[in-house]
Amino acid sequence: MTLDALPQIPARDVPTTTAAEMADADRVASEVLGIPLEALMENAARQIAAAARAFLGDLDGQIVAAVVGTGNNGGDALAALRHLLGWGAEVDAFVAGPAERLRPLARRQYEILKMLEVPLYDTTTLDDRFLVHRLRGRNLILDGLIGYSTRGAPRDEIARLIAVASAASAGGAPPILAVDLPSGIDPDTGEPLSPEPQGAIAAALTVTLALPKAGLLRDAPRGHVGDLLLADIGIPAKAYEGVGIDARSVFAAGDLLRVVS
Repeated sequence: MTLDALPQIPARDVPTTTAAEMADADRVASEVLGIPLEALMENAARQIAAAARAFLGDLDGQIVAAVVGTGNNGGDALAALRHLLGWGAEVDAFVAGPAERLRPLARRQYEILKMLEVPLYDTTTLDDRFLVHRLRGRNLILDGLIGYSTRGAPRDEIARLIAVASAASAGGAPPILAVDLPSGIDPDTGEPLSPEPQGAIAAALTVTLALPKAGLLRDAPRGHVGDLLLADIGIPAKAYEGVGIDARSVFAAGDLLRVVS
């Protein structure tokens, strides 16, 4: 399936969440409704991979890299690589630190890829020139650096990798697929969190998970979001009731939707 073949939903018909509201819905889904976080990550990963396949077309001979933070956003990207590998792509990952720094769910996905002999690079041991060169040789870059729970401007290795990925993708080749939202964008306002020229990812495609973060549908991030897809990852509508969001019919047309103006 191509991007154009995906079912569409008008932006006006999609409820949005703030970062705090999404955190509450995630908590209710896992702690109250008993849905394992591992299941939500696996659902997210498959949707990200499906979006990448719809974007690229035939995966045979395509090389997909992920730039990966140490949290669950990075875990989503790592798990998506596993699906893409199984569907015929070549994959590798550039991780913002050694494996022991990853959060438990992301570490589990890292170890699976390691057993599958996927190349995994600790970017703290590599210089910018090498990273930019390697990323420019890919057909698609997954941005799994930071998710909606980010606070303040990106720092340290995450800030560096945002700049490296941006440099590698200058001019849109290779394109970047952002996981949930482009790294460096405020989830609530859509404004860049850093004043640096390459302080936020400019994605060709953003796959936002569960519901769009409010900032994605504002005017500010239009040059960063690219095409916006909305992915169902299995969070029930009941999880949003406590924050007053009615999400009952969002995915009536399909579980991976193209959000249109």
